[in-house]
Amino acid sequence: MRFAIWGFQTNDETNAHVMGIIENLQEHGHDIAILDSFAAILGLEHDGFSLIQADQLPADLDFILSIGGDGTLLSAAQAVMKRPIPILGINLGKLGFLTSLERDWRQGLEQLINGHYHVEERMVLNCRIEHQDGAEEVFWALNEIVIERAGDFNIIPLRVEVDESYMNTYKADGLIISTPTGSTAYALSAGGPVLDPGLDALLIMPISAHTLSVRPVVLPDDSQVTVKLVDPAGRASLHVDGKNSLPVTAHDRIVIRASGYRIQLVAMPRSSFFEKLRRKLHWGKRFEA
Repeated sequence: MRFAIWGFQTNDETNAHVMGIIENLQEHGHDIAILDSFAAILGLEHDGFSLIQADQLPADLDFILSIGGDGTLLSAAQAVMKRPIPILGINLGKLGFLTSLERDWRQGLEQLINGHYHVEERMVLNCRIEHQDGAEEVFWALNEIVIERAGDFNIIPLRVEVDESYMNTYKADGLIISTPTGSTAYALSAGGPVLDPGLDALLIMPISAHTLSVRPVVLPDDSQVTVKLVDPAGRASLHVDGKNSLPVTAHDRIVIRASGYRIQLVAMPRSSFFEKLRRKLHWGKRFEA
């Protein structure tokens, strides 16, 4: 099999884990490719592996090993958005809701090599920004699209339509449109519900809404959400999975729907989304002073 090793941050711990993974895969006779920028910051010599670029992934990759936290895996997801390459996340960060393995990755990697794993297909958002001059920009997100105020401390009114039917004008710091996978990311910290990642749904979550009666809304996956700034002088920023910060104005129309693409995440045997929630969020544990 051919594995790609993916990451973008390093320290002594990361270096040690990456070297251990490389040695493990080489002992089993597998081909290894490493993201060129990651190899550079790790200081790895070109010995026994090839280099790949984020925007030119080889078609013959069997798996991508994402080494880091959820942000690292999201960057890998952006790179494989149009290709069915499964991603296995090895968490060296803190929460790691998207990753399947922790720092004790050896048993899990052995299970993967021996075929003892399953693949979860995760819903992806398609976001199209329609500009006044007719130009369009298209992005894809595994977690969420965030539209938030930019440059001042005023709330921004955002008009939202669902399937071209007026829904609400949110007066808030911003708006999150999330996948079920992203419900444990920014939307969770903003007070949103946890959705099972196997669902096909869109979550609309206001950020610090000015009206207390405003609540999260969950829509079916065939819905189309359209967002526009109401104030002609208003300014906002649009973020795709925490990256790609783009300025938007009242002249832009933002259209979000479920994409035809799916991201494939590797999960280990007997792994459970609810077990991960209990462990990561410390459910059922008493608070200690």
